[in-house]
Amino acid sequence: MRLLLLAILLTIALTEAKSIQPPYKPTALLAELVKLNDADVSKSLQWQWTDQNHPHCGAIFDGDSIVTPIGTAYFIQKLMCSYSYPDSKYYRSKELLHHMTLAAGGLISLQHEDGTIDLVNTNFHSTPDLGFTIYPIALSYSLVLQKNKLDYGELPSLLKKYLLKSGEALTVGGVHTPNHRWVITGALAWLYRFFPDPKYLARADQWLAEKVDIDPDGQYNERSTSVYTPVTNRCLIDIARYMHHDYLLDHVRKNLDMTFYFVRSTGEIATESSNRQDKYIVSDMSGYYRFYRFLALKDQNSRYAGMVEYIEKTVPLANLGGMLPYFLEDPSQLEEIPSPTPLPTSYEKQFFYSDMVRIRDGERDMSIMTKNTTFFSYFKGKAALEGMRLSAAFFGKGQFQSEKIEKQGDTYILSATLNGPYYQPLPKEKIPAEGEAWGKVPRTEREQSEIQTLDTKIYLTNKEGKVFVRVSVQGPENLPVSLELGFRQGGILENVTKKGGAEGTYLVKDNGFATYTKDGNTIRVGPGICKHKTTQLRGALPKLVADCLYFTTFAPSEFEFTIE
Repeated sequence: MRLLLLAILLTIALTEAKSIQPPYKPTALLAELVKLNDADVSKSLQWQWTDQNHPHCGAIFDGDSIVTPIGTAYFIQKLMCSYSYPDSKYYRSKELLHHMTLAAGGLISLQHEDGTIDLVNTNFHSTPDLGFTIYPIALSYSLVLQKNKLDYGELPSLLKKYLLKSGEALTVGGVHTPNHRWVITGALAWLYRFFPDPKYLARADQWLAEKVDIDPDGQYNERSTSVYTPVTNRCLIDIARYMHHDYLLDHVRKNLDMTFYFVRSTGEIATESSNRQDKYIVSDMSGYYRFYRFLALKDQNSRYAGMVEYIEKTVPLANLGGMLPYFLEDPSQLEEIPSPTPLPTSYEKQFFYSDMVRIRDGERDMSIMTKNTTFFSYFKGKAALEGMRLSAAFFGKGQFQSEKIEKQGDTYILSATLNGPYYQPLPKEKIPAEGEAWGKVPRTEREQSEIQTLDTKIYLTNKEGKVFVRVSVQGPENLPVSLELGFRQGGILENVTKKGGAEGTYLVKDNGFATYTKDGNTIRVGPGICKHKTTQLRGALPKLVADCLYFTTFAPSEFEFTIE
């Protein structure tokens, strides 16, 4: 999937940001997307390897000359959209047909005998990455079948060959991650649509028997709001449509209902609770556009229509380029949506199963998280405190991660307890007859002594336009403690002290108030506490990729400050 994102950027990179402001005619949106796709075609061609002597002639290579099957599949889709649409300047272009045919041959050359492909920078003989290639190839093949009066030469037979050979791998191959199951099953659904082989259904049923990994809040297992949640929604919709499992759409609906409360005033989606590589990634809502539009039309749902309108208002038109093949392949998606209902902009919702509280009041937006080393984030328009973390130099394991979240009145309380024991000699009867004892006998068999305890509680109260924070760290005397506030890079931190030799590292002034300003929005925090200058404590996670401001103290300690 990592390469999928790169491939999309590589082969679907579009021109400068533009927006279509509602009200609009859907056909106008289609026309704009076709223009953008056309504008990008010539740039995409430069990434294709056209040397006839190369074993993977026709395939797409990235900027480091690494071959990318996923990029090659999206390249074919991009060219097919322009080739098959009458209003495109590349309509029926022989040049594009030549490049698509080369690319299809290159894609086939990248398949192993078992039908799998390689994601060269990490996965080999990979069925999941093969699955990712099926979606653009299937959309392209569907366009070929629908617009069958056009000249495609040998392209259809090459695409069919790739799809059928892929089916051999998709019916037996394994996975690495939860979403891979649905990627593979969705790919099988596309194959079943074209070639109704019972073995595709049988394999899909094996994966579906495990049930979808969604919690009662509507969050998928990976909590990857900007990457893998959209991937899963896409797959479930395709499985529902082409294998007639309509119940899967209820999972998508549940996720979309939850997602209303993960949108910031800037149009970003909250990513700080992700378990995957998109944690803290800045991402807009474009990845959800297809799902909200699809179900707004299917259900005649005005709330979903409101999100469609919101995305169109806040997302650059270029970021909706991925919708083009879906509009062309299924023109019913261009029908008028219901009258929209505005999105909620003021709420406080606790997602019990997702270990998260989401609070928004207009442009103020915050997340409180448990079972997560990042326990708080705060946004005020473009000003972003992306993450707050606490660590103590406690036996090399003092990175705070709350065990639970409680609510008392208006206050949320996060807490955790750690023990740091020492170990006594083993009793004689437990000492092994041969070999040394430490490596052979688990420490649980030893008596503990001089047990040290670290009790941490964080109190967060949102009222009167401020967040009141109280931190209580009860542990051994002279235990260094550091509170890290990670602000988005590119802003201006003031009334702070830069720490020498540490890029993007700042100390708060004792009893002072620091400000962070970005794009006209300001966050103010304080009064600060600065009792030492150690920011990277032993056992703590590496510094956030951010401009990090540190409050420092020694346990036992309790201090308070506000964020506004």
